[in-house]
Amino acid sequence: MLTGIRKELRDIWQELNRSIYVGDRLKANLMALSFASCVTAILGIVLVFVNAYKHDMSMLLAALATVLAGLGCAFCSIVLKNREMAAKIPTLFCGIIITIYVFTGAGEGSAVLWSILIPIGMCYFVSVKYGIILSAYYTILFFIVFLTPFNTYLQKYYNVGFMERYPLMYMCLTLFTGMAMIQYHRKTLFEIDYASRLNEEVKKQTRFAEERSKKLQQMSIQTIQTLANAIDAKDSYTIGHSSRVSQYSVRLAKELGWNTERIDNIKYSALLHDIGKIGVPDSILNNPRRLSDVEYEIIKSHTTMGGDILKDRTMIRSAEDVARSHHERFDGRGYPRGLKGENISEEARIVAIADAFDAMSSNRVYRRRCDKDHIRNELVEGKSKQFDPQFADVFINLLDNGQLDSIMESDPIGEGSIVRESSVILQKAIDSYMEKRNPIDSASEEDHQDINQLVEMLKGDGSRRGAMSVEYAEFTRWYEYAASLENRYSYPFDLVLISLNPPKGESLKDEDLERSMFFMEQAIRQTIRDVDIMTRYGTKCFLVILLGAADDGAKIATDRVFRGYYKMCGSGTYQPSYKIVGNSERINVV
Repeated sequence: MLTGIRKELRDIWQELNRSIYVGDRLKANLMALSFASCVTAILGIVLVFVNAYKHDMSMLLAALATVLAGLGCAFCSIVLKNREMAAKIPTLFCGIIITIYVFTGAGEGSAVLWSILIPIGMCYFVSVKYGIILSAYYTILFFIVFLTPFNTYLQKYYNVGFMERYPLMYMCLTLFTGMAMIQYHRKTLFEIDYASRLNEEVKKQTRFAEERSKKLQQMSIQTIQTLANAIDAKDSYTIGHSSRVSQYSVRLAKELGWNTERIDNIKYSALLHDIGKIGVPDSILNNPRRLSDVEYEIIKSHTTMGGDILKDRTMIRSAEDVARSHHERFDGRGYPRGLKGENISEEARIVAIADAFDAMSSNRVYRRRCDKDHIRNELVEGKSKQFDPQFADVFINLLDNGQLDSIMESDPIGEGSIVRESSVILQKAIDSYMEKRNPIDSASEEDHQDINQLVEMLKGDGSRRGAMSVEYAEFTRWYEYAASLENRYSYPFDLVLISLNPPKGESLKDEDLERSMFFMEQAIRQTIRDVDIMTRYGTKCFLVILLGAADDGAKIATDRVFRGYYKMCGSGTYQPSYKIVGNSERINVV
């Protein structure tokens, strides 16, 4: 029992050592202490003169102690900003002043009654710990001077009844006051801890929200980049065009001194400037001959279509305007609205220069890239006609200083690349099947030649093992290709949807999902055949095309994939499931 009491007292004392004055409470308390100490010092000076005039030595000493206490507390709270030291000074002062009052019988003995009020005030305004220490000191002092032989020396100041009762009364008061003040201190500490936990939770949720926001922003950026790549991929000669136009635009905007927010805005607007080409047939985009008037009007419509696509559907402020206006001319002879001069937004004027420059400096289906001198002359000739003259001068300066060379040379698919040639042949082969929807008994000789040429090209492009992993946009074309083979030659294929789901009743982190998706992708790559094709579908799924699968081929292949997944990932995480989509139930992946 004694051990338990000692432990409880030790815990209480440790809590009392924790200050309840933190943050805004500390600032407010220091201000209050500063004011109180200044008032105390002034009051003490007044009392010094009054008691010196009355020749009351004991009260004079108390007044001097009051002055010193007020000045010391003011110095600590105002100058040093040290609340702990500022709290010790009034505690010491109160101990000394009451001791003087007791032994001198100040105020005909009534001054000792201040000992009732001082500890309570100390507990509330200075420190519960020091208030309790002061109360305990007064209790011991009163027992010693009033209930021991010392009381014979004090009977001239106090009557016997008072000296017999006051120590006991004060001890009871000390106990009740101490318990109340301890509860007050504990309650305040609880509120401080609760507020601290609440603040930590707010910070935690804020960090989580910021991380989610960054992830969403990153996903949006990746989506924009993917969309830009998909647009460029419609024409094998413009691969990387949107990315380069974006980089040229950013370089020019930086040179013009734009702020970071506006630079980011034009960066992503430029990536999407050709989004309207989604609605332009590939046969026109890839046409190497001179376009007819009708075809040219269709090409021009990509600006209006791009603006309509992005209208009210993007957080990028100028994306719609750039998509709609990047073919406007400074002299007003552009399209689609014939805007002139500063009626064209600065973002659209910049992208117009970057777009034209990349068109001239890149290979196109209808011509080879132009040399640097020719491009520079075209930019100079285009000032005040096609281009904003001020922006064009800055861009030409960047070109002359070689600051655009790294972007021009960054094209990952150069002339004569086997990847480029294979892509062109592959596109021709797939398009030839897509254009001929009616099943026939045999493919044309030209189709077989294209496919054979593709095979030969791919054979020379290095070897690989496992399933071919492609982007989702490319996967849809392979799906159409497999469907055409099935329709024409009764060559079977299965489309398998593999999903990852958390264990029932459990909530897993995003990191667990990414880890599981990584291992599932590795399992698919390493397990199924070279002729099969896979892509990531959403956040938790994969789509797999199994060519020439037998009756149970898809199930057997999927079982092997799952074994490989569990071998790498282990159990207790996301659980895989699959669905085989047969002839009567195809998933629309287009």
